[in-house]
Parts: sequence; structure tokens; C-alpha cells
Amino acid sequence: MSNTSSKGRTLGIRSLLERIGLNNREIEIYMTLLPRKVARASVISKASKQSRSHTYLVLRSLEEKGLVSEIERGKILHFVAESPQRLLSYIENREEELHVLKPLVADVLPQLHALTSPLAGKPRVTMLHGIEGMKQVYREMLPKDFCGIFNPQAMYDAFGKNIAQMVLGKDTRIRGRDLLVDNAMSKRWLSEVTQHEGYSIRLLPKGVTFYSDTNFSDDTVALFSYDDEQTIICIENKNLVDSFKAWFEMMWNISRPT
Repeated sequence: MSNTSSKGRTLGIRSLLERIGLNNREIEIYMTLLPRKVARASVISKASKQSRSHTYLVLRSLEEKGLVSEIERGKILHFVAESPQRLLSYIENREEELHVLKPLVADVLPQLHALTSPLAGKPRVTMLHGIEGMKQVYREMLPKDFCGIFNPQAMYDAFGKNIAQMVLGKDTRIRGRDLLVDNAMSKRWLSEVTQHEGYSIRLLPKGVTFYSDTNFSDDTVALFSYDDEQTIICIENKNLVDSFKAWFEMMWNISRPT
């Protein structure tokens, strides 16, 4: 295998480990220990270019996640990389924990909202990055009665599947209106979602294309950029939503019903 393909595979693994919840230091030390199987903290520290104190802290964190254990050899403590199969157990444990936490978070939302100071007349802008950030914003936007302008090709390239079904379930019935770039993936989207009285789709004129997604509803506009950084910008401002709605209505009127 060439160095280029090996490096690409390693980067892919690191990206996946980050997505399942490991931070950069945990990934570095885990990937350092894994090929050695068993090693002293001093060896891991040197190979991963981390300080000894940080290495111990990170190894303890990986132990709590079930990915690392420890043994004594000649009265010297060694750390052991558990089977990569443990990653699946770690994901399952996280899912169970999040399932328990979800109703607890829902219970305190009114109290948290009460602590939030409104920014009167001033747009509130937040920014997220990455696939998980995109899924988080879609999960918040799609249950609402929204308007969207998007390129299904960009969505399928990023997620590999229908984002609405991914975050809301296969049988979900979304509400609102969508303007789609007219391409092959638009046909796939049309085959996977159900148009009904509360949800309709039109195709933008041929030749109109972009590699992003815009959603807005209530007082929030969400802009998704499907570039390498996968940036999401959310702007909370009623005046801006009204402007986007005016542009949307103009494009809706010149677009083709499906």
C-alpha cells in the first residue's frame, strides 16, 4: 500500500474516532498505543509527543471509556490497548446514556430559556462545523414549518443518505416548502420523501446550481456550506428571515412544480 493511501486511511480513522466522541489527545494516544498493544506511559508519551502528565490523564480517560486497560510487568505499570471491538461497546454505552439524559434535558429547558438574555433588535449569530453540527441544526430545523433552498447532490455526498430520515426517522413527514437544484439526486429525494398538503417541492430553473443549503423558519436562518470545513451559520433575526422569505417567494414563482 502506498504512503499516500495509508495516510489517507489513517486520517479517515482519526476523523471517525473524533465523530464518536474522542478528543484529539485521546485519538493521538490511542493510535500510538494500538499498534504496540502494550506499552509503558513513558513510551507512549514520547511516541505521541505528549507530556507525561497529560499522557497519564488521557490514558485514564481511555480506561473509563473501556478502550484501554492496565497491567503490571516487573512492578512497572503498562497500558494495554483493548480490542478495537470495544469501540462498538463505547458507542452503545453513549447511546444508552444519551437516551437517559434526553428527558432530563427536556425537563430543564424552560429554566435554561429563562436564564437566556434576549438580544433586543440585534442578530444573534452562531457557527458550527462538521457533520455532527449539521445534523444537530437539521434536527432542530426540520420538525418546524420551514422553507429550504438546497442541492440534494451536496446533501447525499455529505451524509450518504436522506438527512430528514437520518435525524427524524424513516417515516417522518416534514412540513414546509423546498426549492431543489434540478439534478439526478433531486429525483432520489423526490422518491424518498412524501409530498402532502403540508409539504411541497419545486425545482429551480435548469442551470441554477450551488453547493449549499439554506433553511429558515420562525426567526432563524440556517446556512449550510458543504465545503471541506462543513460550516453552519445560524442567524436569529426576524427582519433577515423576512428578507429570505421574499427572495424565496420570488424563486418559488419561477420554479417548476414536480
